[in-house]
Amino acid sequence: MTVEELMGDWQEIEPSEEAVVVTAPDGSVAACADVLNRSYVSVSVYGYVHPEHRGRGVGSYLVRWGEEWSRDRMDRAPEDARVVVQHYVNTLNESAQRLLQASGYTPVRSYYRMAIELEQAPTPPEWPEGIEVRGFVPERDEGAAYEAVEDAFRDIWGRPRGTFERFLRFPGQESFDRGLWFLAEDGGEISGVCLCKTIAGRGEVDVMAVRYPWRNRGLGLALLRHAFGEFYRRGVREVGLSVDAESTTGAPRLYGRAAMRVAESYTLYQKELRPGRDVSVADGA
Repeated sequence: MTVEELMGDWQEIEPSEEAVVVTAPDGSVAACADVLNRSYVSVSVYGYVHPEHRGRGVGSYLVRWGEEWSRDRMDRAPEDARVVVQHYVNTLNESAQRLLQASGYTPVRSYYRMAIELEQAPTPPEWPEGIEVRGFVPERDEGAAYEAVEDAFRDIWGRPRGTFERFLRFPGQESFDRGLWFLAEDGGEISGVCLCKTIAGRGEVDVMAVRYPWRNRGLGLALLRHAFGEFYRRGVREVGLSVDAESTTGAPRLYGRAAMRVAESYTLYQKELRPGRDVSVADGA
């Protein structure tokens, strides 16, 4: 990870409120963590411990910090909502898995990191009949794009509805490149979106969403290939994304058809902090 990639991750959070740094006696950084907060009902913690300081309880501290952060703000969640805290762990990281299991976490889901090397110009997109693609227009498309994403993600497992305020923060003010946000339209109605960015010379597909009435028509594949073509034109040769390996929409198969391959596998570990109504959009999916 580069500094630029770290700053890219932090564009979606308020570091002074949603991140922590652990320093060693010599003042160097021994560990750090940040949280991705979804309406205070689902909080994902991303923690990193420097190899020189592993085996000293620092990882356990980061796990406790994430839980305390969530508990301290639990009153901001809907009163009857279930509250969980989560960690995504690389399947090769056995020590982290043991730590989380010993801390009361349960593996609940698998995820892939998929990528493609654009060694040659990608296959041009074939758009479904009636579909046109255009770029995102700031200060005009925010509301419609937000509603399209939320509508498309209704069947995403364990995902509460996002807020418009967070969507506005999502691209980051400094690195937002309007040329990498694509909207597919059918008769003026947004049918799908592909929101991308570049970080440290690599391409990233942050959001790939097709609304239900337009699924199974090749729109997702066309949007991906359109994005790959723009990345290639800009000289970007590596593009990646993260995806639920058990997606009910068959997203990994779609990305495989786009010539993307699994680069890494992750397991989502989860712990319930408060029982209650599951307000995730894809409750039970």
